[in-house]
Amino acid sequence: MKGSQYAVIKLVESNDFIKNINKLIKGTKAEISRYDNWMPKSLYNDKEAELKNFLKYNFNLQIANKIVEWWLYTNSWSNRTPVWDLISTCTINGKKGLLLVEGKAHSDELNDKPKKKTSDSGSKEGSLKNHERIGEAINEANEYIKDSHPEINISRDNCYQLSNRIAYSWWLANQGVPVVLVYLGFLNCHDMDYNRRKLFKNDADWQTCFNEHAKKVGVDTITNKWVDCGSSKFITICKSF
Repeated sequence: MKGSQYAVIKLVESNDFIKNINKLIKGTKAEISRYDNWMPKSLYNDKEAELKNFLKYNFNLQIANKIVEWWLYTNSWSNRTPVWDLISTCTINGKKGLLLVEGKAHSDELNDKPKKKTSDSGSKEGSLKNHERIGEAINEANEYIKDSHPEINISRDNCYQLSNRIAYSWWLANQGVPVVLVYLGFLNCHDMDYNRRKLFKNDADWQTCFNEHAKKVGVDTITNKWVDCGSSKFITICKSF
């Protein structure tokens, strides 16, 4: 294990984990405490989390089922959904919410590529229909956000990972769960210093890299802004550690 995944584990295992996270999200009206639950837990319990499982055990089965129905045509729990570097319950402005963290250790981890048409555990037809449904889900989020932020242009076919992060944040907030989405750049990850990779030497390096990436789908126009999704809100922030 190395790169951003290892950096997240080191952060989670540190004695100052809660303090450091709260420092990162200061200003969002969000906070975590020792009573919250998060994944991953440690180097020996390092499974990256899928939201459907986290929601099932930390919110309720109904919302977990609904997020699978929204994302996948086959509506099957056996199909893999996007995984997250870190998910935690938290309190946002007095309400139970979610902290979602996407970690990056070097610039190549900010991927501009579309979603591949992959074969999953279902049939080929089911896989293609899932691919179509994912596009529809992201487009649904895009159209809603576009009403108040017309520059947004998230898509299954462009910057897929960032697009699905925003779409998931929108969906959760639309269901009444407030979200803080953190794009977290880890500085000077020397275990990834090979193949001419560009590490983030300082916060300015990371902020510039993320902003250029976010511009490709208009996410730069909603960064550091609360987006009203009807039943609740989400915010995307960019921080370094």
